[in-house]
Amino acid sequence: MSLELDHVFICVEEATGAERALADFGLQFGLRAVHGGQGTANACAFFDNAYLELLSRHDDQELQSPAVRPLALWERVRWRQTGASPFGIAFRTRNIELSINTWPYAAAFLPPGKNIPIVTAPNAAHEPLIFLIPATLPIRLQPPQAHRGKHRSLTRVTVSGPRVSALSADVRVLCDPEVLAITQAPEHHLELDWDCASGGESHDFRPTLPLVLRW
Repeated sequence: MSLELDHVFICVEEATGAERALADFGLQFGLRAVHGGQGTANACAFFDNAYLELLSRHDDQELQSPAVRPLALWERVRWRQTGASPFGIAFRTRNIELSINTWPYAAAFLPPGKNIPIVTAPNAAHEPLIFLIPATLPIRLQPPQAHRGKHRSLTRVTVSGPRVSALSADVRVLCDPEVLAITQAPEHHLELDWDCASGGESHDFRPTLPLVLRW
């Protein structure tokens, strides 16, 4: 795949408890922000090449605004009630031409004229929210941190859920067995591999978080 992982998010209902579970395990959180106009807030753990974002509800009115509704974030932050996928994956494009369809999300927190290309179809809450980070988009750089005593690289993402057969064609194009896999499962959960999971170890954060880390 010519794309690079930028970050992965998990929508959480209780941000403090979710962050505590990861911090107790050994993850270090750095940047925290409120997404003005989008209705969400986050906490981010930075790896050497990408980061994990915990995304929580901050303003219900903004989450349900016409500009934000097509992302289905309102459904995603309440995923245990709605059945929506609580996950999102962002790829860096580095000016690569891609033969996939996207639609522009003009996020309120971006500079005027900038937008985020969204691959997942509007209102497709059953799919993970997959989007692109163009090279021209301003980003806030954050130094990577040590997690469980070591610097880590995020090398593979596996998203599982109950409606994989209904994935759109453009989302399927971005699936790559070495980087991103989307598989059928009775319940939503996410597996993240650090450093190709070469050590053969893992930790399951369920039921607090629908997440398994492997390293």
